Amino acid sequence: MTMQETIDHFIDYLMTQKGRSQNTRESYRHDLERCAAFFTASGINTWQEVDQYAVINVIAEMKREDRASTTINRTISSLRQLYRYLLRRHEVQVNPMDYIDLEEVATRKAPVTLSQQEIEQLFAIPDTTTVNGLRDRTLLELMYGTGMLVSELINLKRSQVHFDLQILQLQDNPRHQRIVPLGKIAKEWLARYLRATAGDSSDYVFLNARGGQMTRQGVWKNFKEIVRKSGLSKKITLQTLRHTFTADLLKNGASWQAVQTLLGRETGRESFESYIRFNTQELVTIYRRCHPRAWINQRRKVC
Repeated sequence: MTMQETIDHFIDYLMTQKGRSQNTRESYRHDLERCAAFFTASGINTWQEVDQYAVINVIAEMKREDRASTTINRTISSLRQLYRYLLRRHEVQVNPMDYIDLEEVATRKAPVTLSQQEIEQLFAIPDTTTVNGLRDRTLLELMYGTGMLVSELINLKRSQVHFDLQILQLQDNPRHQRIVPLGKIAKEWLARYLRATAGDSSDYVFLNARGGQMTRQGVWKNFKEIVRKSGLSKKITLQTLRHTFTADLLKNGASWQAVQTLLGRETGRESFESYIRFNTQELVTIYRRCHPRAWINQRRKVC
């Protein structure tokens, strides 16, 4: 049985045997499908193959993506429930979750963000006369201009780019798709980079010097060098651009619910029913109105 089939059976069990609400079931499904995608990418294809170290790697990846402790704990709880179900059905012999503790939920410090002047200083570093420099500048523009995660960027495919609609169409698993508005500046840099790499055979947008798909480690290594050359004294990480994306939208009037949707985040179970849902056009309108590099009257040129 595949991991997805097991999830489907588990969700059906929650409905028919446990009477869990649709919101609760969908929350479990989202968490488990995200984990299954990570395990599959790591060469693990069944829930029986998952051990405590695989779960620890999932948690470490969520921390690298700056997921909140509450989100990580929700994922741990979802995995615990799944393995209790599998143990009762004698489909696994060992429960890897016996060795996994919940994360301590602490008060988070205010994240580091950048001013527009610091953004300009940082983004000026890549040498855009080279393909790799053009790639790195485009990555920076998309990280700040869309708030996308590095994992989403390195998995972005040309077929998911829709310049006519000014959106990116992301799909991290068969059941979960989200639309990312593409601002004026990010769109111009992405279009320029895609023109420069039009002869590449890969469908992945961002490639390394050898023509293969970029890795998180590759993006991080290049980013650290860009930060070093910029001379900025702040402690800047890849998440800093995502934090700045969030802060700038909020400062310019976007609602917290809209920003959460643009970030691709799920709300907690308690607030799920009251969560405001936005259609694609509403999100695009909010984004264009509130993001500094997506304003309709932006006159900036790619040079």
